[in-house]
Amino acid sequence: MASAREIITFQLGHYSNYVGTHWWNIQESGFDYTSSAPSEINHDVLYREGLTSKEYVTYTPRLLLVDLNGSLRHLPKEGDLYDKVPEPSHSHALWSHEKVEIIQSPKESKNEFLEDLDDDKMDLGDAKADKAYNLDNEVTVWSDFLRTRYHPRTVTLIKEYHHANEATSFDVFNYGVNLWKTPEFEDDFCDKISAYAEECDNMQGFHILMDGTDGFGGLGSSVVQYLQDEYPRKSVLAFPAIQSNFTDSSPTNDSLRVINLTLLFSKLAEHSSLFVPLSVASLGWRKPGPPREFRYLRYNNSLPYHSSSILAMALDTLTLRYRLRASPHFLMGEMCHDLSRLGRRAAAASLGVPFAMHSDAFLLETLENWEGPLWQSLTPNCSLEEDRIWMQSVVLRGIPQSRLRSPERKVCDNSNPAYSCKTVQEMLALFLSCCSYATLSHVTTAEFSCRVAPPVPKIFSDVVGPYGSVEMMKPLGKTDVHSVPAIAGIHSSSSVGSMLESLLTEVDKLKIRKFPQYSAAGLEEDEYRETIEQLLQLRECYHEEFDV
Repeated sequence: MASAREIITFQLGHYSNYVGTHWWNIQESGFDYTSSAPSEINHDVLYREGLTSKEYVTYTPRLLLVDLNGSLRHLPKEGDLYDKVPEPSHSHALWSHEKVEIIQSPKESKNEFLEDLDDDKMDLGDAKADKAYNLDNEVTVWSDFLRTRYHPRTVTLIKEYHHANEATSFDVFNYGVNLWKTPEFEDDFCDKISAYAEECDNMQGFHILMDGTDGFGGLGSSVVQYLQDEYPRKSVLAFPAIQSNFTDSSPTNDSLRVINLTLLFSKLAEHSSLFVPLSVASLGWRKPGPPREFRYLRYNNSLPYHSSSILAMALDTLTLRYRLRASPHFLMGEMCHDLSRLGRRAAAASLGVPFAMHSDAFLLETLENWEGPLWQSLTPNCSLEEDRIWMQSVVLRGIPQSRLRSPERKVCDNSNPAYSCKTVQEMLALFLSCCSYATLSHVTTAEFSCRVAPPVPKIFSDVVGPYGSVEMMKPLGKTDVHSVPAIAGIHSSSSVGSMLESLLTEVDKLKIRKFPQYSAAGLEEDEYRETIEQLLQLRECYHEEFDV
């Protein structure tokens, strides 16, 4: 039996929990409960098996998440998989009802999706049985579309701050740093990390998804530094997430986001193995800028429920390199090491969804007729089309070997190397080598498509079929999409240097003394200047003359 190569995942912040919720939902909707053959994906990498007090077997994400008070709504802090806390009963009061006034907050209502989930009306084994939901106006927090059951130790709430409360905004990087330093939080959280780590047989490292523009960046950087100190041989792959729509935009708040991201990127460059900023916004610093355009997606970037689903599809795809059963020797640490050479600890992410093929097309013909880039950048201020890519890890999923090339096309031209390709992996690797000048590409392929069953929002255009085929000549009209082929990657590119340059340009316009909340939270001016200097040094790593 192959080793699980376990990974512990962290989600820190409300938007990161939106992304994470979609990610776990996508994974769980892809579980196969009917086939006797094992899945292509080794789900034990990110999931753990356990037992309830009643000896029921459970399978839950190896996850620790943090959010503010008031962010869970109807979801109990301990989750709802294990024994539920009984409802308070008036009959247990120590005094008579005449002497006691009992004030009970109203019970949070659930949308139709959650009601069906409670009633077990979902058929998880048959994609055709997926019920359609329109949750665009129903989702206000990430637990409103949570399909996955969490372990009781998963959720940690920050009691000092309340979700969506401007009077106690968690909007300064050092608020998160100071929170980590409190014994009550640090001791409890570190115990939870240890509990997961001790269950692992061959842990390879950590995923850490964090909000990058507020105090969760400070908390995330503290967690990353702790992991580096306590688990120095394990890899830490960090994903700072940036919303595509800033609802609290103002000159002050916009400046706070710039400062917070500067502090975070500097810390991640020092303590993580690799970090990959994620956003569907094209700019992402002071102003988000226009949203990224995907040819076959129709999403509302002002809804976190929509934008986070795109980031989740990217995460689920690009991490397949080290989550497949067929490649147990591929490790997250090797990927991070390759992509961070020459001190380039920051990289860019990309996604192409769906990977556009007609239902009766083959990969060779599709690539021969492809126009434009294979993917769209998901990292702010990064244009992967125009700048040089030194190294990249690319994953293509959802294209079976039977669709490599048409059987009607005989091998008649020995000079065409495409005819010598025997696998989808070889064909894509050849295509990338022809299209990318001096780029080292690691290619991973999987036949398993990306499942986009409910509650993934309806963001696919009318020309996308139920299983992700694109029929441009015969629009399909409104149809439910169950799964899609996808391509995603992580890229070490000169465009990442341009991204860092744009952030440094923005922060250079600001004087930290004009924002007294940082000094009040313990940030010294010398430390701030050192942070900017470290980011400048990271930027230098992306100059072409340092390439070898």
